[in-house]
Amino acid sequence: MHPADCPSWEYKHHPDYGSLAGRCIGIVASLRRGELEIDRGLRDTRPFHDTMFTGLTPDRCPYFAGHYRGESFRCLEHYYVNIPGDPRVGTPPNFVAFDLANFGDHILRAGLSAAAAAFTVPDSRLPPEDKLIHLVSFACRVLVEFLRIHPYANGNGHAGRLIVWFTLAKFGYWPKKWPLNTSPPYHQLIFDYRNGTHDPLERFVLDCITG
Repeated sequence: MHPADCPSWEYKHHPDYGSLAGRCIGIVASLRRGELEIDRGLRDTRPFHDTMFTGLTPDRCPYFAGHYRGESFRCLEHYYVNIPGDPRVGTPPNFVAFDLANFGDHILRAGLSAAAAAFTVPDSRLPPEDKLIHLVSFACRVLVEFLRIHPYANGNGHAGRLIVWFTLAKFGYWPKKWPLNTSPPYHQLIFDYRNGTHDPLERFVLDCITG
C-alpha cells in the first residue's frame, strides 16, 4: 500500500521552479556540443531527470528526482499515476521495470538498428527525406510508449522529449522547435496515436525538425 502521508509531486508549485528552464537549456547545449553519450541517455534517462528536477521535489522525497516509480523508496515503491482522460497511461509501479526493459529491448534497440540500417542505404536508393520520415515515425513510437509507461512520479514529458532529442541527434538531426522544458500542443495527437491515427503526431514532429 502507498503510505498515506506520502506527498504528491507537482514541480511547478516549487518556489525554485524557474530554474528548470536553465537546466533544460544546459542539457540540450551539452548534447549539441557532443558532450553526452547518446546511447547511454537513450537506455536510461534517470541521470538527466535527476539533473532537471533535483531540488524541485517535496522536501521529504528528494529521490523523486532521478528514480522510477516502483524503485525501493518509501514513497515511490507503490506510487501510482492517473492521467485523466486516458486510463492506458501509467504502468503499475511493480511493472515499471519490466515495461522499461521491454521498451529498451523491443522498441529502442530494434528501432535504432533499423534506422541505422536505413541510413546506410545510398541516397540514390533511399532519399534523405524518406530516411527522415522513417526516423520520425520511430521517434514518435518511442515517445508515445515511454509516456504510456510514465515511469516517473512527474517529469515524464521532459524525459520523453529528451529521448526524442537523443534519437534525432544520433542521426544528425537538430529540431528547430522541439522544446524540452515546455510541453508542445501535442496531447491530443498522442491520444490519437494510441488510437491508431499516427500521421498527425508524425507530421507535427517533422514540422518541429524542419521548422
